[in-house]
Amino acid sequence: MKDLRALLIDCRIELRKLARDFQKTELCERLDLAIQQAANASLAPKPAVSTQASDAPPTEKTQTVSQVALAWQTAARDLKFSDPAIHARMGEKVMRLLGAKTLADPANEIIQLEGMVKAAEARIAQLEKAQHSLEVERDALLGALADAAPGLKDGGDRLAVALARVAWLKTEAGKTAAGPAPGKRAPEPQDTVPTADLLQAAAAGAASFNKEQREWCVGEAMVVTGFQFTPVELIEKGDAAMARLILDARKGG
Repeated sequence: MKDLRALLIDCRIELRKLARDFQKTELCERLDLAIQQAANASLAPKPAVSTQASDAPPTEKTQTVSQVALAWQTAARDLKFSDPAIHARMGEKVMRLLGAKTLADPANEIIQLEGMVKAAEARIAQLEKAQHSLEVERDALLGALADAAPGLKDGGDRLAVALARVAWLKTEAGKTAAGPAPGKRAPEPQDTVPTADLLQAAAAGAASFNKEQREWCVGEAMVVTGFQFTPVELIEKGDAAMARLILDARKGG
């Protein structure tokens, strides 16, 4: 019966919004009568329950308080349409009792929250779009570097590989600007000793050593680590691990 009464009250409110002077119509009187009958039915005494079943106190007081609160709420809603001036004075009195300057309508709060959610969703969409654009630009830049330095293979760390390719391009640009040396060029130690750029590329997994360079790196790594590893252990670690050991030792020095 509570659900039926609440439904009838909502119907009466909506009809008052749509029909002018609805409170003067016969249908309004019938709705008032039906609401009152539903309220009386919900307040009707219930069959007595055996005291042996439970020692819990009766809940008639709680139900009565709920019914009174619902009745006041219904009366206030009706008064808002039938006599707005009295409803406004009652609202001012309630605010004084609560010690508040304003009372927020739950419906308005819901509308405001919906607006905040929509704004947040729009902001998230903008951020996702900007992130996608950055990812496209990053992939294009990494692809261009890969085309410009095809000798360095892709490794696990894309940023480290990209930096190694940039360093390699700078070295090649410096060699081109210097031009070929006059006369016959003697063999350079870089043929056996890897350059710093090669060590960086190898540490990033973008390059590997030849046989002579690997042998030199094994000896160098043994020295910088204080002979903590054997040649076999260093070779098993791989070119990237040996290159990192050598680079870390140079930074520490």
